[in-house]
Amino acid sequence: MQMTILGMALLPLTLIWVANPLRLLQLALVAAVFEAGAALVIGGAFGLPTAMVPGLIFILFVVAQYALGMRYSAEAAVFWALTPLLALLGYALFSIVVLPDAFAGRIMVSPQKSDPLQPGFVPLAFTAGNITQSLYLAMNVVVATSSALFLTRAAIPYQSIMKAYLLGGYIVVGLALWQFASRLSGLPFPDTVLYSNPSWAIVEQALGSVPRIQGPFSEPAGLAFYLSGLCFCCLWLSARGQRLMGVNWLLGLSILAMLLSTSTTGILTLAVGLPMILAVATAQSDKRALGRLGKTAGILMLGGLIVLTPAVIMKPQLVSAVTTVVDSTLNKGESDSFSDRTATDWAALDTVGATYGLGVGWGSFRSSSLIPGLLANAGIFGVVAVLWLAVRVTQLSRRRGPGAHGYPGQLVMEGFSAALCGQFTAALFSAPTIASLGFFLQLGCVVGVSARKSVSHQPPRPSGYLRPDERNERADTTAALTRARRHFTA
Repeated sequence: MQMTILGMALLPLTLIWVANPLRLLQLALVAAVFEAGAALVIGGAFGLPTAMVPGLIFILFVVAQYALGMRYSAEAAVFWALTPLLALLGYALFSIVVLPDAFAGRIMVSPQKSDPLQPGFVPLAFTAGNITQSLYLAMNVVVATSSALFLTRAAIPYQSIMKAYLLGGYIVVGLALWQFASRLSGLPFPDTVLYSNPSWAIVEQALGSVPRIQGPFSEPAGLAFYLSGLCFCCLWLSARGQRLMGVNWLLGLSILAMLLSTSTTGILTLAVGLPMILAVATAQSDKRALGRLGKTAGILMLGGLIVLTPAVIMKPQLVSAVTTVVDSTLNKGESDSFSDRTATDWAALDTVGATYGLGVGWGSFRSSSLIPGLLANAGIFGVVAVLWLAVRVTQLSRRRGPGAHGYPGQLVMEGFSAALCGQFTAALFSAPTIASLGFFLQLGCVVGVSARKSVSHQPPRPSGYLRPDERNERADTTAALTRARRHFTA
């Protein structure tokens, strides 16, 4: 067991804020960007993801509150909205016990980790991938539920949560630009720190002379997945007139980092997502939002021309580099990698009929994109559960309590909803599953804020004033802490 440099930085912060769940939540959102890193390496083969350090302590805090008698006013709405996710976890645990043995040897699957000596499909059998992928899913579900319950508390400083997410975005963009400079000029880059998780295979990629950038993620597609959510979030906050932490600047930088990744997934997500946000703003008949979006687009285009024109004049070879990226994107459907990924997805879809719609067991099949992966691993129920979850979260977010107008949590709910849509769109193109802890933290925040808003009976109060429901929550917390002190004293 060995602690990494990232772990050495995270552990003291986690211990300092062990009794401050808000700080733990913020720290988990920031730590989630170091997806290719590990806080702790166990046995030389398994790396504990960085976000799990504050995430586990955050979960323990919420569980301890429940054990001491703390209850949340909107917890019923939280469990109602997350029932499909809990049902998916239950089915996943059932599937790994039953399905790999039931269909063993009769179905060929793409394993989570390919044997370098014998790559390709292998006969279905129970493997360590069934256990690890189920553990990841369980952790993510518990994180989403815990964060949702916590966000139903009164007097949450919502802006600080969004600031933590945007800070993580600045870190990702900064590391991506640093890596790009490193690949071009040999500038030192902290590869050993960022890529410390032995569970990931890190490969330096390039399109001819154009380096592919992955930032703190294991591959360019992982960077594109995160930046898709960040772009959607920043664009929607800009449409709503928010200027928190310079979201317009972050939007421009995240688009630049997306282009530097040369990820087809990211480029397609932007091509699909930006018109989608414009369509939503148009459907809501929000002329001010459309005006803000137009202004933001104009500033980004002008800034791009100011930056790129001198660069192209000074280095004409940049034009050939851009042409290489464009040709690679347009001809992606003719590449060998695309053919292999498509064949894997078709093989995943073939398992549906062979297993009568039950799937081969969670973690048994590593597909190329999300829907074939869900169908292969969790059968028809997996897709139904995801759609069911989307419907329930949408229904909950549309509930309006008597005091919902002007609710301060709208910032978190709308920003993270946009981020979730961006990441989900990217996953539809090229992600076997969504295992990012940050994604489920955002989901929990959306559910928690929506649940709180649905039971809010009064508009936001002046600073320092406690409403009756807030006084009751504070009294419950004080009573629980008093019982705990008496118990440990005895």
